[in-house]
Amino acid sequence: MPRVQSEGGASHRPGFGIESPVIILVLLAVINFFNYVDRLIIGPLVPLLQKPVADGGLGLDLVQCGLLGFAFMFVHSVGSVPLGMLADRFPRAKLISCGVALWSLATAAAGLARSFAQIFMARASIGIGEATYAPAASAMISDRFKPGVRARALGVFQLGSVVGGAAGIVLGGIIGARFGWRSAFFVVGVPGLVLAAIMLFIREDTASRASSLDSHRGPTWSEAKVLMRSPGLIWINVTGILVTFFTGALLFLGPTFILEYYYDGNDKLLGVVSSSFGAIALPASIAGTIMGSYVGDRLERKRPGAGRLLAIAIGALATIPCAILGFNSSSREGLFLLLAIGVFFNVWYIGPVLAALHDVVPAHFRGTATGMYFFLIHLLGDGVSPTVVAWVAKTTGSLRVGLVGSTLVLALGGLGALAAIPGSRRVAELKARASAG
Repeated sequence: MPRVQSEGGASHRPGFGIESPVIILVLLAVINFFNYVDRLIIGPLVPLLQKPVADGGLGLDLVQCGLLGFAFMFVHSVGSVPLGMLADRFPRAKLISCGVALWSLATAAAGLARSFAQIFMARASIGIGEATYAPAASAMISDRFKPGVRARALGVFQLGSVVGGAAGIVLGGIIGARFGWRSAFFVVGVPGLVLAAIMLFIREDTASRASSLDSHRGPTWSEAKVLMRSPGLIWINVTGILVTFFTGALLFLGPTFILEYYYDGNDKLLGVVSSSFGAIALPASIAGTIMGSYVGDRLERKRPGAGRLLAIAIGALATIPCAILGFNSSSREGLFLLLAIGVFFNVWYIGPVLAALHDVVPAHFRGTATGMYFFLIHLLGDGVSPTVVAWVAKTTGSLRVGLVGSTLVLALGGLGALAAIPGSRRVAELKARASAG
């Protein structure tokens, strides 16, 4: 847990409320856990959804299953910009509460679907709720932790997504195999309603925000246009798009790939596959997120404006050989070992990327900038990658070809992080001059 260093003081009012930055960080990380459980639980359920209606499935093909990922990500990405702007103008805790409640209800509703159209709409609705969350939550954290520990604080927050993603894959496989895919959606949709209620007790830290909630002033449109043309900000967004393209394809189609190539496509072994995949991904992701956040902050102290981006580049480029060799391994053991190493390095970007993003924009623009970032990475990254990779697999007759191809996109992501350094360093130099003055 990073040492607490708030940028500003919380507004003190009589009565009960949650003010501690550490408690708020833990709560937001727990919500992020369920955010990603609800988001990724559908991955291991793909083989069950492909089964004929008479056998309890929906009779979907692989491309339709990929479109379910696109439905969520498209709505999530489109909603991220306006909801990110709202997070710079209105109480973030209340926005988060509404979003959590909405996505939890939509997750449970997916279990009632009787057709592709119905489950498509349910998954799309989840995107609306989750689009509310990330911009407001990450901005809330950056408000409460100083730049020197910001990557670590955001790394703790993103640990929720890492653990939640792995848990979603494991729970989806186990619950789906034992009780059916509908039960999986019902079970994971409930906890979010409790967390939505708890968020109403958060006290906003208005002192650290350049715009007060009373005036509801976020960034002006002219200011936003100037900031969004910043080279550092542009390249950070490009990096996020390219890295999440690979990550989204792996998380969505990874269990299906393992089942098809290493378990002869036997869907009765779905629980075993999901548990194995989760057992690999979870510890590797936790260790990688912690290490990437630590390395990012440490390098940033030595090289302001460059350190966090270097950590992202190192992680992305180190992932590539592991992924390519893993996807082509002739044995399960080789695949699992190489995937573990690859996942460890792949998640290095998780903490540093949002910290790097917030470093290059003013405090009152953080929600909007984060919303734009999530809009771009989901619309052009993990929102399309499952469908693109599934289409390549269908065209070539090989899911392996599709996943190996996605690693080439990841390579471009590592280069994008390096390209972001000059612009980010200029911002860091300007801040240093302003502080000295």
